[in-house]
Amino acid sequence: MIDLRYTCILVRTPEENEKILKEAEKQGFHWYRKDHCEPLQKQYFPDILRFYEHDITYAASVRSDFAFYEASELLGTKEMSAREFAERIADVSNCCERECIGCVLDNRNNKCNTDLCNTRNWENNIDELLEIAKVGKGTVPTPEEKAIKNIEKFIENPDRAALNDEFVESLKLAVEKLKEVE
Repeated sequence: MIDLRYTCILVRTPEENEKILKEAEKQGFHWYRKDHCEPLQKQYFPDILRFYEHDITYAASVRSDFAFYEASELLGTKEMSAREFAERIADVSNCCERECIGCVLDNRNNKCNTDLCNTRNWENNIDELLEIAKVGKGTVPTPEEKAIKNIEKFIENPDRAALNDEFVESLKLAVEKLKEVE
């Protein structure tokens, strides 16, 4: 998450508001003239939050000297346009450079276990396609890439529930790679 100081953030829903305020609390923010960062009863949505050095105001207007973001951009929940989706899927499905076994659209490499190169298989797998398009990478991640992603995800949100076998394997791989560098 970005440093929220001197930003204006458009929150469209109470859920987005709550997530942004949780991050703000981690960064030491509080509502103007209050000592907390909890959602306010009097807020209406959509709303614009303005973050100063330590204070937050709501129902704000965007200022040119403040960076402006949509909460969905910062939270990774922003929907892509049809054009963005088509362009990303076209990039991902450019198979001439790789074998199917290494392609994210292959049934062995996606969560829905369906060959997504065939558009007839898209009907009940839209969420999977959106996730693939969002990542924008046509090849299956290497063990190193997976390990990096798992560790970064844990650093971003240190949740004990994330301490599963996959995470432990990621840490082992990271230690091995660090030892190789020595």
